[in-house]
Amino acid sequence: MYNQWPFFRVTIDLVEMVFAKGDPGIASLYDKLLVSKELCPFGERLRSKYEETKGFLLKVAGHKDILEGDPYLKQRLRLRDSYITTLNVLQAYTLKQIRDPDYHVKMRPHLSKEFMESSKPAAELVKLNPKSEYAPGLEDTLILTMKGIAAGMQNTG
Repeated sequence: MYNQWPFFRVTIDLVEMVFAKGDPGIASLYDKLLVSKELCPFGERLRSKYEETKGFLLKVAGHKDILEGDPYLKQRLRLRDSYITTLNVLQAYTLKQIRDPDYHVKMRPHLSKEFMESSKPAAELVKLNPKSEYAPGLEDTLILTMKGIAAGMQNTG
């Protein structure tokens, strides 16, 4: 069916591309750092089902390896992988720190009146979020990692 029906082939190829972008190791890191112990078996089952489904997908496509039919995409994803992995690790540790009930913000940076008057865009941004509940930098780090991961994943994420 994969070789005979173009619609089916394109659909399977798209699913294969999504699977190529998945990383059970990163999912495991998020579980380890952020998920309660009671829910960890659920993540393990999901990762097991991911591998099982990937095997079925490769069988249907007649491939031995993921993205065997698209070496150009495979290479592009491999090049992006180290950046996306780094961003995922940074995001997981940032979320861990944000969620830590023992981590309290003790001091916020002071924004001088001169700075606020000299930079209207900065003043507007501060007005939007004058009292972030997170330590300086954590919220920005989280947002930047989300944007970076989304850009790296492109049509999935």
